[in-house]
Amino acid sequence: MGRRERLIFGIFAIFLAWMALQPIDDWVSQHRLIYGYNRPTPITKIVEFRPTAVTGILAGAMLGSFRGVAANFLWLKMQRLWDMGQASTFGQTGESEDVMRTVTLLDPHWLEPWTFAGWHYAYNLSYEAEHAHNYPMQGEFIQRGINYLTEGISYNPGTYELYFELSWTYFDKMKEYEEAAKWAEATLTFRHPEYIARQLGHMFERKPDIPKALDWYDYCMKQNPADGTARGAIYTIRERYLPAWRLMEQGKHEEALTAVQYYLNVEPEDRIGLHLKATIYEAKGDLPGALKVWQEAASALSLNWYAERQVARLSSKLGLPAPMDTVFLPSGPPSLRRPTGAGGALPKPGER
Repeated sequence: MGRRERLIFGIFAIFLAWMALQPIDDWVSQHRLIYGYNRPTPITKIVEFRPTAVTGILAGAMLGSFRGVAANFLWLKMQRLWDMGQASTFGQTGESEDVMRTVTLLDPHWLEPWTFAGWHYAYNLSYEAEHAHNYPMQGEFIQRGINYLTEGISYNPGTYELYFELSWTYFDKMKEYEEAAKWAEATLTFRHPEYIARQLGHMFERKPDIPKALDWYDYCMKQNPADGTARGAIYTIRERYLPAWRLMEQGKHEEALTAVQYYLNVEPEDRIGLHLKATIYEAKGDLPGALKVWQEAASALSLNWYAERQVARLSSKLGLPAPMDTVFLPSGPPSLRRPTGAGGALPKPGER
């Protein structure tokens, strides 16, 4: 076959691919229209990445006007890797990494690839790294997932989905409640589901910041007076934790400790109560006392990575050795050794 015939064959193959994937491509185009997305990633950025997942025909599609088709082809390839069990195997991420990265660069305004990449690294691969006892790699995978979501937001700043995915990763995976709240609050700028404001209340409860938690639950009640979850949380906070918080604010630390201990005597492993008790000790200036309570919270409550980070922080402040099982991510904030789980299926276009 001569050069001219190969060129004609290549163009014909691209045309057939475009026809086959037109329904998916129409969905992507509609998604862009609805949300007012801008043009795709400049081709120079894709070339700089040098993705190994791109074949000659896909490269032609990228350089032409078929980049949405090329992204869809690669997404289908990602589906095949997932079905073959090659997308979630720790230590064998080369091809799947190339495919995921290339899709996000080809079509950066398609939200599902960003969402999947963030979840895949922060949950699936970090879970497998933990079970391989490779804790530094566990932290690295979590950070990669966060990086994907953060970059996705930079391309899609006008819709809530990726902000909440990032917030949830900080809340559920990292137990970084302050950072989680920052990204959750950003989602409220856009049209968003009702549960996000309620999630903000949970985040500030865990920190703890009792007045802010109440503010968000009150906000939920104003938005939906029938919100039974928010109503129950308001009742519980005002009954159990607000009196101790107010006493702490007044500098009456011993009385505050007595108030919170009243409920801890009934529920010794109450997460919010233990966190509040440690916070009162620290406000009192009793760092060894605060450290002891954080240690109690870390050992008593499963997956309480937030408490373990406070143990590491106060241990360092007191000149004591930090726990050996704390893994620090490259960007600074620590991740802990235990997984929150993995699983699920690769999302399809329009689904998550």
